[in-house]
Amino acid sequence: MPTRGIDSDNDGAFSNKTLASYCKLEAIVFTRSRPHHKNDQAWIEQRNGAVIRRMVGPERFSGIVAGHALAQLLGVVRLYGNYFEPSFKLRERIREGAKIKKLYPPPA
Repeated sequence: MPTRGIDSDNDGAFSNKTLASYCKLEAIVFTRSRPHHKNDQAWIEQRNGAVIRRMVGPERFSGIVAGHALAQLLGVVRLYGNYFEPSFKLRERIREGAKIKKLYPPPA
């Protein structure tokens, strides 16, 4: 599957001249989070953690062997979550007094 875009944090570890020039050379869309909004990517990171926790449970794992095992599991679970689990985005938010009603399209 070809890469169409990269959405990166503003941190220098993620966005640098080398990555920007590579994306330009390969015609890959390169976007960054907004300046001074460090939590723009938080939903993605939170979902990745929740996916792994759902598979292995809340226990704490440490050590090199556990790290390698979790990395292998993430490789498989990531594909499952991205290609086989339905997902949907918020379509509309309606305020009714103090309550907020959220409307979603059907999962795709």
